[in-house]
Amino acid sequence: MEPDIMQLFMSGGANFAFGVFLYMQNKDLQKRADEREAKQDKKEEEIRARYDKVVHDLQLREENIRKDLVVEINDLDKRMSLLEQKVNMVAEVVQEIKQKFIRVSNAG
Repeated sequence: MEPDIMQLFMSGGANFAFGVFLYMQNKDLQKRADEREAKQDKKEEEIRARYDKVVHDLQLREENIRKDLVVEINDLDKRMSLLEQKVNMVAEVVQEIKQKFIRVSNAG
């Protein structure tokens, strides 16, 4: 029986060595693939974080622009109200001058 086992080991030795080689190569390739995938995932996360930051910054910028516009519009509204009051006052003064002029014209 011993010669048969020795024969199987000798004939299977090359196949066994080749099998070990293939196993080790597969293990190495799997390790590289896992590292490549981890590296790709890390890059993807970095890109996603950068994208999220840009979107957040743009949202903040838009919000600030909206707030500034509201302040500007309110300021313009107040100034328009003041201008309207002044125009009304000028119109009243012109009306008074016109009435005085008519009285002076009628008197003379």
